[in-house]
Amino acid sequence: LFPHLSVDANLRFGYERVQPAERRFEPGQIIDLLEIGPLLGRPSQQLSGGERQRVALGRALLSSPRMLLMDEPLASLDQGLKSRIIPYLRHVRSDLGIPILYVSHSVAEILELTRQVLVLQQGQVLAHGDFSVVSRDPRVLPLLDEFGFENVLPVEILNCKESACTARCGDQMLRIPFCDRPVGTRLFVGVRADDIILARQPPEGLSVRNRLQGMITEIAAVGATRLVTIDVGHPLVVKVTPEAVADLALAPGLAAWCLIKTHSLRLGPEID
Repeated sequence: LFPHLSVDANLRFGYERVQPAERRFEPGQIIDLLEIGPLLGRPSQQLSGGERQRVALGRALLSSPRMLLMDEPLASLDQGLKSRIIPYLRHVRSDLGIPILYVSHSVAEILELTRQVLVLQQGQVLAHGDFSVVSRDPRVLPLLDEFGFENVLPVEILNCKESACTARCGDQMLRIPFCDRPVGTRLFVGVRADDIILARQPPEGLSVRNRLQGMITEIAAVGATRLVTIDVGHPLVVKVTPEAVADLALAPGLAAWCLIKTHSLRLGPEID
């Protein structure tokens, strides 16, 4: 943003550089979509990180682009702010019909926006398509492990009590950290592949609250580790050692239980 201009002037800078006949959006439309009306009179230097990102997005939209290229747009924001910005990006795509080419090292961030991905390494395309297919590519698996793979699951809040909420994940129940959102809210939750414990039998006598039952669909070797994909209604990738695969006799087609501590789950943005 231009530091010497107000929020309103920053927005109009993009708008006024477009010929009237070529303008796709009016300022009021974008201001309402991004909920930045209360910020219009403020100097841009007085904005928070999340507010700056929304205003910058608004200025870009008011230049009437045919496509948005966003290169690590949320990298400087903490997780809470990221979860607040991502729903606005989904509105841009769905409400305004503008395609977004979104570049990021965060797999979870991308999956909260789309399932269609293209993986690049040193300028070369390794794979592209639906993430469920791309993630099984042996050339892609090492990169997922390197980035610290995080699963993203859609859930629906059923009730909240004290320090946790009960949510529906497919046909199973999940205890997630407390969030001040109404019953029926749908949102994403994230859990890292190495924060999940696998069991071959229904576990007993454990403090772990979440026990998702599923079937092993794939086991992939990635260096000195193994990535085990479990179908729990949604694909769930679990990181284990080769010794664990051997000791538990893990194999595709077998039942397994995924044990997840409530505090290991990250609350993501709401689902439209």
